[in-house]
Amino acid sequence: MSGEDGWVFDSLVGFLRGPVWNVPILTFIEHKSLIFEPGCEEDTEHKAIHDEYKNLVDFMLGSYMEDIGITPEQFEAACGEASTKTTFHQTLFEQVWAADDFEIFKRMMIQKNLELQLQALELLQQKHGIIPESCIPGDSMTPAEQEIMEEIIKKSLEEHEALQATLDEETRDLEKALAESTEEKGRLEMERNHEREMLEKALKMSLSDEPPAEEEEEEEPEPLPPRSDEIDPDELRRRQEYLKEQRDKLLAMKRQEREKQLAAYEGSETTKRPKSSRAARRVLAGSTIDPHTLQFLPEIDLDSKKLQVRKALAERLKVEVIAHHQGDNE
Repeated sequence: MSGEDGWVFDSLVGFLRGPVWNVPILTFIEHKSLIFEPGCEEDTEHKAIHDEYKNLVDFMLGSYMEDIGITPEQFEAACGEASTKTTFHQTLFEQVWAADDFEIFKRMMIQKNLELQLQALELLQQKHGIIPESCIPGDSMTPAEQEIMEEIIKKSLEEHEALQATLDEETRDLEKALAESTEEKGRLEMERNHEREMLEKALKMSLSDEPPAEEEEEEEPEPLPPRSDEIDPDELRRRQEYLKEQRDKLLAMKRQEREKQLAAYEGSETTKRPKSSRAARRVLAGSTIDPHTLQFLPEIDLDSKKLQVRKALAERLKVEVIAHHQGDNE
């Protein structure tokens, strides 16, 4: 591939930053993250979800390659070009590299689960006037995700008064206690920060060509400060269950907003990507099932050439991340 064809890599990174990629990928990550709890043991279900994620990444990349009319061999050659004009967010590297590395995938999923619970908790706090409406959790959010959360916050506040009238007194008291609780938010923030550190560690190990000297035990997060007032264990369990119910409602609202985002993009995009757009919509159609059992991509044949695209992209992004880190250290 000639230097004039170096647009291929820049074009794909642009695609990865847009809604046709982000809507299905983030929808999958959020819905499937629900069973990835801090300290969870690896099991066959987690591995199966990772395999499903690999298929999703390969499916979306393969659809885009078909849209722009190049072969995996051409793309692999384009990835060998010396430089790229396109910058990318580190979460892009995490999303692609997670398909190749289970440890990165697991940490990414646990962190997402905790972030969703924090977002659901902050929505409750905003409804009860405990924190300002402008405060949105998640420093790693892209502008598109921030826009989605702002719209969700707006709708949630509008619906709050009407819904309060339908809640029984016990539920209203539970919701208010959860919103005012500093312990629950502190726990979630500490666990999220710990998982972020473990994800960064896994990323550094994946970027290093040297194997780890020996397997290290997982670091334990710092213990939470003692509570000023002890909470009854049953009450604590009820709060956590209610918070997860609010997280599931948040997921449904996010999905609706992403559908609107994708439709708006498809309507305004002058260069049509029919196969990748249909692929994104197929994934969203699969996410209408119960989040604990949904199958995003049933009966899809993925050949080795599509896998070749993901491998080449992951290696190229790895080079870009290393170069970025070296630039920061100079």
